Amino acid sequence: MSKENSDLINKYLEFVFVQKNLSKNTLISYQNDLQEFSNIFGKIYLANGFDQKIDEYIKYLSEKFSPKSHCRKLSSVRNFLSYLFDLKLIKKNPTNDIEFPKIPKNVPKFLSEIEVDKIIQKSYENKSFKGLRTTLLIEILYATGIRVSELVSIKLGDIKDDYSSLMIKSKGGDFRYVPLFGVVMDVLKKYLDDKLRLQSEKSKFLFPSNSKIGHLTRHRFFQILKDLSVKAGLDKNKISPHVIRHSFASHLLNRGVDLRIIQESLGHKDISTTQIYTHIQAKKLRKILENKHNVTVKLKKFEKLS
Repeated sequence: MSKENSDLINKYLEFVFVQKNLSKNTLISYQNDLQEFSNIFGKIYLANGFDQKIDEYIKYLSEKFSPKSHCRKLSSVRNFLSYLFDLKLIKKNPTNDIEFPKIPKNVPKFLSEIEVDKIIQKSYENKSFKGLRTTLLIEILYATGIRVSELVSIKLGDIKDDYSSLMIKSKGGDFRYVPLFGVVMDVLKKYLDDKLRLQSEKSKFLFPSNSKIGHLTRHRFFQILKDLSVKAGLDKNKISPHVIRHSFASHLLNRGVDLRIIQESLGHKDISTTQIYTHIQAKKLRKILENKHNVTVKLKKFEKLS
């Protein structure tokens, strides 16, 4: 990548980091997308045959990546070129007229309430401090539905004094409060008491570690959850923090909780993102009706008569 492109990208990343209050992971994703674009495109601000080069880049995305990755990378480039256009470093943003590919909506995977309970109960069998930490991680995740990145980065200052809620920093820098209740509050209090007694080093994080970021990593928690699932007799390939988050939403919806309340806890800005869970319930209802409804019973009787 040329020095000119590298300088432009770095200035842009500094700009969006301040303006949009992006997370480190999002910023790294932007950087990777733009470096990839730069390597293919050449010197951006001196580019001739802009439209042709953009067409080549779009062809590259469509051939190499899934529709979801294609959309993310194109969005990163479009925002970057808009920034350059505003600075009058390019005459136009050629990506403005390009349509994003349609992303098929995948119905989220989730566990049954019994399966989630097996994982939680198995975590209680480990009486060590690390075992208590695992229990708290899973209890908070299933009780609140927060993202795994939000879970592992909880700070001590995010916890309300009476342990009744957490302040969560959402995507885009917004904050929301999620309530804690029942056994989750009890586990949190015991964990904090033991943490104060056993850990000499002070950390601002609820789940500190020796990692570069100072807290438990998403990857490490993912592995902890997989190992626990095996011990609980479940298929580890079907279980992840995201699946527990989906289970939280699906179970609440199944119990009649209003979709907007679920949206608030999940941290979805758009209600349409949360509505994907209604498709799960619709499919479940269809299966129940097909097996149990009087219409099906009559149809079976009719088939016998035919």
